[in-house]
Amino acid sequence: MARSTAPQPAGTKVVSDWNSLQHGDFVTVLEQHTVPYSGWIDDLTEDGRIIWLVRAFGGGRRMFFRENGDIVTVESP
Repeated sequence: MARSTAPQPAGTKVVSDWNSLQHGDFVTVLEQHTVPYSGWIDDLTEDGRIIWLVRAFGGGRRMFFRENGDIVTVESP
C-alpha cells in the first residue's frame, strides 16, 4: 500500500510559561480544558497572567486568565 504524501498535522506543545508568548503568536487556548479557541496573541500582561486573543475566523477578541486553569498550546515542528 502506498504511503500518503499529504501534509501531516503538526504536533502541539503546552505553553506553561505565558510570559514566553509574544504578540502575533498563533495559539489555541483550551478554556477550562474543554472549549478550544484559536487565534493570535494580541496582548498580554507583564506578569503573563492574562492574555488577549484575536480569535480566528472573525471570532472577536477574548481575554483569558492563567488562574482559571486555561491551557495554551502552540504548534510544534
